[in-house]
Amino acid sequence: MQLLLLLPISFYCLLMPILFVNWLSLFQEDTELTKREKQLSMRVIAIATLLWPIVIPFAYLELLGKFQKSARTTLLYKKMLEATTNSHPC
Repeated sequence: MQLLLLLPISFYCLLMPILFVNWLSLFQEDTELTKREKQLSMRVIAIATLLWPIVIPFAYLELLGKFQKSARTTLLYKKMLEATTNSHPC
């Protein structure tokens, strides 16, 4: 029973610093933030790092939705291009 608790907790604790460093580097790349925005960003990073088991799935779902919308648009443009090519042979 203790092992079953130890594995997820250790996984959670091992992933926290990795996510924090990655997210911190992304925020530090943005040079246009004001001092207040930087302070707010640090708070967001801290909260997101602590709550990453909740944050990451929601972020994934958002990206998945954008990808699916992009894929549908690409397929539509491809069909339109094929219809145009087939109606006007060169």
